[in-house]
Amino acid sequence: MKIRKLKIFCLNLLLACFIGLSAFASNGEKVTVEIDFGSGNHPKLKIETNWKEGLSALEALQFVAEVKTHPVGQYVFVDEIDGVKGEPNQSVWYYKINGAPAKKIAIDQPLESGDKITWIYKQDVCSPKEGE
Repeated sequence: MKIRKLKIFCLNLLLACFIGLSAFASNGEKVTVEIDFGSGNHPKLKIETNWKEGLSALEALQFVAEVKTHPVGQYVFVDEIDGVKGEPNQSVWYYKINGAPAKKIAIDQPLESGDKITWIYKQDVCSPKEGE
């Protein structure tokens, strides 16, 4: 009896996951995530992922790449994308939305269907320098 209940529970859980994923993927709307690793050994990537209402720039990145982040107060910063780690005062990760520099941190940046998010590993111009 316990095994039957467990099977039914597992099937219901799988069905709920499938329905949730189908609802997420069925609208056909997409966003494009581009990743420019700079002058390293990684080729540039360009990947489409499904869009849904409320999708953030950080979530879209997490759907297409391995991402490491760290919190600072109420903010969440991207430290590493697919093994390429940012180094403060050297090179770090920045992003653009449809070619324009982002005005918000990625976790707070909502996307619209059709948006193109470009992540770029480049010279850090935001971190405080020693002695500042």
